[in-house]
Amino acid sequence: MRVAVSLMVLGIALAGCHSQADQSNSGTAAQASARQIAWREGDVDDAFAEAKEAKKPVLLYWGAKWCPPCNLMKQTLFKDPAFIAETANFIPVHLDGDAKDAQLWGAKFGIQGYPTVIILTPDRQEVTRLSGGSTSGQLADVLEVAATRTSSTEDLLKRADDPKSLSADDWRLLASFDWFDDPKHFGDYPKAAAFLAKLADAAPDPAMKRHFTLTSLLLGGGTGDKPKLDAAQQAQVRAVLPAILADYDEVKANRQEVGSAAGLILALPDPAERKALGDKLTAALDRLAADDSIPLYDRLATAEAEITLSKGLNGGKVTPDVMAKVRQRVAMADKGATDPQMRQAVMPSAGDLLDEAGDRAGAEKLLRSELPKAVAPYYFMVDLAGLKEETKDYPAAIGWLKQAAETAQGPATRIQWAIFYSNGVMRMTPDDKAAVEQSAGMVIDALGANSSGYAERTEKKAGDWAKKLREWSGKHGGGDVLARLDAKMGQACAKGGCKDVLKG
Repeated sequence: MRVAVSLMVLGIALAGCHSQADQSNSGTAAQASARQIAWREGDVDDAFAEAKEAKKPVLLYWGAKWCPPCNLMKQTLFKDPAFIAETANFIPVHLDGDAKDAQLWGAKFGIQGYPTVIILTPDRQEVTRLSGGSTSGQLADVLEVAATRTSSTEDLLKRADDPKSLSADDWRLLASFDWFDDPKHFGDYPKAAAFLAKLADAAPDPAMKRHFTLTSLLLGGGTGDKPKLDAAQQAQVRAVLPAILADYDEVKANRQEVGSAAGLILALPDPAERKALGDKLTAALDRLAADDSIPLYDRLATAEAEITLSKGLNGGKVTPDVMAKVRQRVAMADKGATDPQMRQAVMPSAGDLLDEAGDRAGAEKLLRSELPKAVAPYYFMVDLAGLKEETKDYPAAIGWLKQAAETAQGPATRIQWAIFYSNGVMRMTPDDKAAVEQSAGMVIDALGANSSGYAERTEKKAGDWAKKLREWSGKHGGGDVLARLDAKMGQACAKGGCKDVLKG
């Protein structure tokens, strides 16, 4: 199954934001707050043409129908009147990953993960990409700063090599930057971690120093259940994490990083220290979970760290009190998610959390119950397949993957879900050559029918799938199958413009 409520896919999951627009814009802001965001749907060129004419920056939102954090944004941030008012200072454009040429645009802007929110100048220079770790007030502040910026992200990062030259506005943008989803500028996390460590040393206030340090530790390998930390990193954990946990405002501001900090605690060598700091983290998470000003998704996500802590401190098992807490938070999410889009945002993670805690039957019951009413039921089917694969019920797992691939909607999404299916067949029933060929053929058909562009996210996933298929052929005598699939791929790509990835 997917890692529950992964930090890397959370994106922006914020409550309302408080407008800090200049008083001279109050009339425009008031008008904007009374309506929905005026998204340009997929018209990226038109958006930039309008931006040049209006002398406004572009606010680009990249999302997908099935994506849980995207659905969360639609139900929280994008409905907040203050945020809508702020967007009056931008040309907002929504780019669905399944829209025509969307993947090509994703490649141009260095986008891979859903959701991504980028601010760009009218001449298409990136100003910043917004982080899901920002609080609502911070986000409004960043939008206000970004609305008048003319320098690019590249320029800002270059100047940040000498942090002493940074202005107050520069620091505000850097503090809210999405370091976890920026393949364009930081293709590997260790590079970003080192850069953030340098920023932490020079940051102008203690809270910002702690934010950069904690983010650096996580990017440097601390998001796993038990990362390896050297002595200097352990000292950083001891210095910054207790200070953050002691201030609830900092906990809220860093809630996604705090929610991923269990592994850092478990990496400390002293059992008593792990227990004491784990108790502080648990108390902070409990307070977040009870805070109804925090988005429902984030409140539910607090259970993930508690599961990790409980397993790490109790020989790999979740204690009864933590299991009860997980079920209580899942029930909270079930009750609070009354809209279909909100359910798409939180219920997949609810199922993941039950499974991670050891209640596989409860997870399956919950996920099955969502299928008739889900915005994207094929998303839940992949998790149901994962549950069956865990118990080695491979026919049922493959059945769910096939059904998910057959019902997935949107050209880029159909490719991705067909790849889920094909990879599952190769993984679970590698000796069934007919099934491998049939499922791989579905991937090729989806590639041939693709209209969203062959680049970036789609290209990477297709390339990874082709590598697995070639490896399968070498191990299981699938040369004849691979030859037939390669011929089929050539025909499909001649029509759809994809690359024949099977040729290696």
